[in-house]
Amino acid sequence: MDDFAKMDIFFLVTTVAVVALAVLVGVLIFYILRTARDVSEVVHIVRKESERFAKGASSARRRMRGHGENVVQNVIAFVQSFAPTKKRGKDKDIK
Repeated sequence: MDDFAKMDIFFLVTTVAVVALAVLVGVLIFYILRTARDVSEVVHIVRKESERFAKGASSARRRMRGHGENVVQNVIAFVQSFAPTKKRGKDKDIK
C-alpha cells in the first residue's frame, strides 16, 4: 500500500474519533449544566424556606417570652399527662 493511502486512512479514522469525542464531551457538558441548574433551584428553595423557618422561630420565641410561665406550666402538664398515675401506700387494696 502506498504512503498516501495510509495517510488518508489515518486521517479518516482520526477525524471520526475526534468528532465522536466532541459529541460525547458536548453531551457531558449538557448534563452537567442541567444538573447545575437543578442544584441552583434547590439551593434557592432551601434558602427561602430557611428564612421562613427563622422568621417563624423568632416569632415563636417572642410569644414564649411574653407568656413564659404559662408555657412552662403547659409543657409540664403535657409531660405529666403521659406519666402513669401511681397510687400511694395505704390506699391500695391488697387481696
